[in-house]
Amino acid sequence: MEPTVTRADASSKSIHTITFRPDRVYEVTGIWVREGQLPGLEAYFERVFPIALGDYGVRPLFALEPASAYRGDFVPDVLFVNEWPALESFQGFLNDPRSRALFPERDALVERLVVTQYQVPAEASIELADGDLLEFGAMWIKPGRAEDLSAYYEGVMPLARRHGVRPVTPLSPVFSYRGDFLPDRAGLNVWTGLDDFERFTREAAPLFAARDDALERLEVTHSFVRFPDAGK
Repeated sequence: MEPTVTRADASSKSIHTITFRPDRVYEVTGIWVREGQLPGLEAYFERVFPIALGDYGVRPLFALEPASAYRGDFVPDVLFVNEWPALESFQGFLNDPRSRALFPERDALVERLVVTQYQVPAEASIELADGDLLEFGAMWIKPGRAEDLSAYYEGVMPLARRHGVRPVTPLSPVFSYRGDFLPDRAGLNVWTGLDDFERFTREAAPLFAARDDALERLEVTHSFVRFPDAGK
């Protein structure tokens, strides 16, 4: 089991305030890297990122180091969240001849690539430090069961809050570039630690049947937040 990460653990580290805005688009990218090819992927990013930044306004928010999957197999080697000014900005980057010329190099380095764009319903801010535990969840809902799922969350969230969860924001998927990863709903939460999440799952276990009965697929991954300036 990974060590529990609490806010006390992060108290000596710089705090980053991340604000999610409804007039922006948020990219969640997961990459499964071919064995021994991580240096090549890093070199690819060094070439492609200036295009995304200089002409299309991307803003990296944070990287994530996957720790465990509660459900599903969304545990990539590389995981990060970026902010784009609009979906059109991201699509412009995809169609830029300079970017397109580099994509075959990227594809040769990876086994699996998942890139999904999301929007948020309202402005939401969260304070994060390097090492905080972030939960990414994605749900594919059975036809006609959305209200049942909402009722489940209304009942379970007070219990989750008692175990230390801090909801960040719901995510509404708007575009899947790669990986056919376009859930009906998604969201981000911060937990005080994996131990607290596991205690929550044990106490909430009787409620999970209602959740699972409303879903076709569920992906939940816990990751440690990583900022480039950590340790400086």
